[in-house]
Order: sequence, then structure tokens, then C-alpha cells
Amino acid sequence: MLKWPTQGSRWRAGHLLIGDGPLVWKPSFGKREAVLPADLCQAGVRSPSLRETVAVNPGSRIVECDSSVGEVLIAVMPLELDHVIKALESA
Repeated sequence: MLKWPTQGSRWRAGHLLIGDGPLVWKPSFGKREAVLPADLCQAGVRSPSLRETVAVNPGSRIVECDSSVGEVLIAVMPLELDHVIKALESA
């Protein structure tokens, strides 16, 4: 799940595509892929708040990221957390 101000104020289901180029968000339902900001960097990791558990899995972890376009939140399951953090470090 992704929450990014340029994509709206709601959590969006999808997949983070990690490859040789920039990180890309591929939505689950019909919208176009979005290239995440090149300067995206991890600012923290936390559990979802009570309010966020309505939209994301309560067992997930939220990776808080900073960028030149604002805060980006990526909700991932604990087993995928290391992959996402490593992708952010190398991006």
C-alpha cells in the first residue's frame, strides 16, 4: 500500500517494482504506474496507527520516506520490509 500526496490522500493498493532504474509503484487497479521521487529516502519505520488499520493490514509496517515532493508512506508486510529498505538505500 502506498500513500503519496501527489497520488491523492488515500492508501493505494499495488506493488513496488524494484529494478535497475528508479522505484516504480504499480497500482493494483487500472491506473498508470508512477515513478517514485529519485531522492526518496527512508526516515523511519513504524506500526500502523489505529486509524490506518482501517486501510492497511494491522500486521504491516509503515516505511516513512522523505522526498522533495513531500512525505511518502509505504505499508509492507514484515517479510518484505528488508527488501523495501534495501531498495530505498540503493535508489
